[in-house]
Amino acid sequence: MADAGFSLPISSYKELVKIIQAYGRVGNEATLNDVAQLAVMNETRVSGNNGFLVSIGVIQGGKKKSITALGAALAHALDHEESLPEEAASKWRAVVEANDFLQKVIAAVRIRKSMDESSLESHVAYSAGQPRTPTVATGARTVIDILEAAGLLKEDGGNLIPLTPEPRPIPETVEKTLSISDTMPFSESVQAQVTPATRLRGVHLNIDVTVQCTPADLDDLGHKLRKVLRDFNESEKKPDAPPPPPNQATDTQEG
Repeated sequence: MADAGFSLPISSYKELVKIIQAYGRVGNEATLNDVAQLAVMNETRVSGNNGFLVSIGVIQGGKKKSITALGAALAHALDHEESLPEEAASKWRAVVEANDFLQKVIAAVRIRKSMDESSLESHVAYSAGQPRTPTVATGARTVIDILEAAGLLKEDGGNLIPLTPEPRPIPETVEKTLSISDTMPFSESVQAQVTPATRLRGVHLNIDVTVQCTPADLDDLGHKLRKVLRDFNESEKKPDAPPPPPNQATDTQEG
């Protein structure tokens, strides 16, 4: 069933990017004139794209518009798209993930495994409830360009195929066992525990500590753990508080 009334952009991807960047620079209470001057285009072009930008959560407001937090992050990333394309792609993906209409477009391609550009443009126009006009065709093409910029679609032999974006890298962690005592040298194994053993008043005490760290942390990790053990042992060796003085009562003799 068509999503009647969804506003499509009226501009190309490059022109839409200029509008988003202009809104990002103005910030709050942006008038059409403010944005048009920064984007170097007439107000009609800006106004014709506002419905789409509101629909995808990039701007908000009435006669005067304000950039949203999502839009501000996107605008900032687009300012650096040439040098940091993955940042721009990441922010576009955030926009797509937050919008049901764009999600449905991606789902349509995934179900079919691939679609040619003309068929996908027609699908976007139909799903938006818009007639097949040159302006709508431009907007549908811009939607496809956004999905490509987000790294969710890729052109392959004249067809568009869905992509799964690469997961963001997770810092490498190294888990090791560090066995420490006052007389034992630093040693390591593949276990994820630290087991210093001390004796406290005749009782054998094992302290298990799980350590997760990056490779850069390993150089001084042994020193830090030895300090923990040393501090623990020093607190153990502190003398006990002296016993209270005996009663000073005077002995009495029976008469």
